[in-house]
Amino acid sequence: MRHWVLGSISAAIIAASWGCGSGERGGQADTGGGGHAAGGGGTGSHAAACTIAAEGLKVSSGRGITPSIAWTGSGFAIAWHERAADEGDILLATVDAEGNKLREEVIDDGPGVSSHPSVHRDGQGLLVLWQDQDGAGSVVRGRRATLEGVAEGAAFDLARSGAAESWPTAASSQDGTLIAWMDAGGSQLGHLDGGALSSSMPLDQAQFPAVASDGEKTAVVWTQGDALDFARPGQESAPLDPIAHQGVTAKLPRVVLGGDDAFLVWEDTRSGAEQIRALRISAQDEVSPEAIASRGEGSANWPALAWTGRGLAVAYYQFRDGPPGVFVTLLSRDLEPMGDEIEASGGATARYPALAWTGQELGIAYTEQDQGIRLSRASCP
Repeated sequence: MRHWVLGSISAAIIAASWGCGSGERGGQADTGGGGHAAGGGGTGSHAAACTIAAEGLKVSSGRGITPSIAWTGSGFAIAWHERAADEGDILLATVDAEGNKLREEVIDDGPGVSSHPSVHRDGQGLLVLWQDQDGAGSVVRGRRATLEGVAEGAAFDLARSGAAESWPTAASSQDGTLIAWMDAGGSQLGHLDGGALSSSMPLDQAQFPAVASDGEKTAVVWTQGDALDFARPGQESAPLDPIAHQGVTAKLPRVVLGGDDAFLVWEDTRSGAEQIRALRISAQDEVSPEAIASRGEGSANWPALAWTGRGLAVAYYQFRDGPPGVFVTLLSRDLEPMGDEIEASGGATARYPALAWTGQELGIAYTEQDQGIRLSRASCP
């Protein structure tokens, strides 16, 4: 295992329920660890790098939380955890490129508590993953749907997890579909073949694994004790060669590929309140200084990210002298601010953002308090 050291991180404990967010307000941002700040309005142009094209479009008016979003090629697919009936159903909606809702489908509405949904473009269709409570553990489940959002076949079990929260996620590339989830004593990284796992490997003591793909290459990030680990998986049987960012207690790491680079973001409480921090790792494994992606001074949580082709879009929710709102900032490849941030939730109380890039716009899904799932669109020229 390779290592780089940039200092210690104290991260937030996150919760998926609306009333149990990680932290409130406070904490002046600092750069720490030799990194550079990306907060406070930035060093680039004062013009907005992204501008809101549509704000707060209704996807669901129920009690939905923690949406996941994917670009289908002609519109958006949005999955979420619906709590209106029995605190645990998984729903899927499709909307067109303008944000007009086309269809809503129940993916799972069984008697058990289902949560932690994620939706992914997988070949010529969609793959929806989630977890079901199972005693002290959970079951990783999936179901396929067309790009139009029509469920295909029955839901299938992928794996049993000894962890109460397995948080499954996936990414598809030319080598197949990579899937990761938490398990007792660590996490698992597997390859999906249809409705079953063709192989899996344990990630000892790993927590919060996240995977990404650009269609050709894949990447995975996870936390392991006091380290943030990153690797580029190859073929199914190939061992991982992770890079370890030691001295951290990071939560909710995310990864995206942009050209030859990989970008990592995570929650960080080095300053006393949660910040969203970012790193870039080159194809030669050169690691950039850290940047602070969250620009306000309040507690920032639940990062989401997308590569736009010229910059890194980072979404998060943050407490700024009041209830939380959803914000998006754009960073250059060197993690320098590109223009002003945008408030995607338009002043509404909102949490749990998810991002998808269309090639021209960002789709920003989020939960608006007592209003269900909403979608904003932002143009990023």
